[in-house]
Amino acid sequence: MTIKKNTQIIKFGLYGLLKNLKFFEPFLWLYFLVNGLSLLEIGALYAIRETIVYIFEIPSGVLADRFGRKNELVLCFIFYIFSFVMFFFSNNFGLFIIAISLYGLGEAFRSGTHKAMIMQYLDENDLKESKSQVYGLTRSYSNVGSAISSITGIALVVFTPNLSYLFLIAIIPYIFDLGLILSYPKSLNKKLETEFKFTSFIKESISSVKYALTTRKLNAVILNSSSYNAIFKTIKDYIQPIFVGLGITLLLFSNFTIDENTKIYIGLIYFTAHFVNIFVTKNAYLLQKLFTKGSITSMMWILTGITCIVLGLFMDNLFIVVFAFILFYVYLNVRKPYMVELIGNSTVNDKRASVLSIESQLTSLMIIILAPLAGFLSDYYGIHVMMISLGIFMLLIEIVYQKQKSA
Repeated sequence: MTIKKNTQIIKFGLYGLLKNLKFFEPFLWLYFLVNGLSLLEIGALYAIRETIVYIFEIPSGVLADRFGRKNELVLCFIFYIFSFVMFFFSNNFGLFIIAISLYGLGEAFRSGTHKAMIMQYLDENDLKESKSQVYGLTRSYSNVGSAISSITGIALVVFTPNLSYLFLIAIIPYIFDLGLILSYPKSLNKKLETEFKFTSFIKESISSVKYALTTRKLNAVILNSSSYNAIFKTIKDYIQPIFVGLGITLLLFSNFTIDENTKIYIGLIYFTAHFVNIFVTKNAYLLQKLFTKGSITSMMWILTGITCIVLGLFMDNLFIVVFAFILFYVYLNVRKPYMVELIGNSTVNDKRASVLSIESQLTSLMIIILAPLAGFLSDYYGIHVMMISLGIFMLLIEIVYQKQKSA
């Protein structure tokens, strides 16, 4: 049976597709802005979310390894659903804190766990050499979900009373995803310990952190992956305030208002980005025929920095704004399968969920710092200054990294 026809791998892909049917995502910042939040407050919300993830990340990885990865994913989706309900009722910064905190709990209990299940399945079925291809395939499913979500979201924002209803509608695919997880084979609900012991729990957490930090090859990969993910997550949705700031002069949809046209344009941009990346993620593994994995990840880092600078310099150009936004997703989706494979190959099986959680936790720690800082710079100096500063910072980091590597 080929990878593309393997039933469980298809399920892994469908999981990502359903998970990404977050119809509100292309319009989340607009929702915040409509409710009177500043970019600094939005950055603070992201920092709060990542603080929750940071606090619960390693314990969640240990819980997954000890009490079953399926069980943990079920819990994470319950948190997601409650957060969507809370977002629906939120209209001020205080209520948004509660909603984003619940979402953060969902993220903490999800991150690392599903990747570890995929790796375990590949190990058990002698498919270790196909990790990049399989992860690229599942990422392509995720991008299909994001593309469907974006295009469906356009219809929903036009025909529903307001943006808040997108959160309620997003609950439906999450219930289906919950059912899909329950259909995974029992072997993927591996438990290393059935009886909870607090001392054992703490010991395992400390052991996982020590393992990640003292394994030289592993900690370098974790730092590389987490720093890039933090930067991407910090800047990826700035397309929304940038686009609103540009103003719309060409109304392609004359039956709708300027505000509705803006939302339609933003939805179409997100759809295009995810549609392009369906093919990027499926074929990213082919690059390793031309370059080493390390070279590919470094190239994506440098290109991201350059794109940030160009975007900051030409932010009044609609074409450059849209193209840069799409490129950010291309860079991420080319890079991510290789980073997951590098982490997986550098980690023993029974610590993978914990190590992947540590990587995600480090990402959260960086976002806690970067998101409010980016919001502050954007509010007081302009988004263009923030983008240029971030791009220069990325290039300087790469220069330092390469010098240390060659030393």
